[in-house]
Amino acid sequence: MATTYVGGTQVKSGTYMDASSLAFVNVEKDGGALPGGAETRWRRVPVMLLIAAAPVLGGLFVIALPIIGFGAAAYAIGRKLTGHARAGAKEIAATVAPPWAAGEAHLTGKPPEAGADGAVPAQDERMLELEKEIGKRRNPAE
Repeated sequence: MATTYVGGTQVKSGTYMDASSLAFVNVEKDGGALPGGAETRWRRVPVMLLIAAAPVLGGLFVIALPIIGFGAAAYAIGRKLTGHARAGAKEIAATVAPPWAAGEAHLTGKPPEAGADGAVPAQDERMLELEKEIGKRRNPAE
């Protein structure tokens, strides 16, 4: 089993790896200190393992890079297409949605009640007058 070293420990020269962050550090002289604090754990990596792993990792990189590139391009194109569809769906939903009418009681599901004589309450009359005034200002030709 490999010996584990704590950050700040003086070690022999060689290459060390922190498995939690996948960081490598090269200690050039015997007695050099490993970086990090007491929470950092380092393991010495044998040189022969590094030499054997280099072509394997390089080949994996050469094979995986095009696959990652095509996947990222397909993802970006898909996001663009679904983004435009989503925007169109929002516009259609806004067009189809029933308009809001001032004075309606939407929470009760009933229209405003008329008075005992069948007349519209005073507040609603003011709303009707205001609506007419706004209509005149928007369309002065009428």
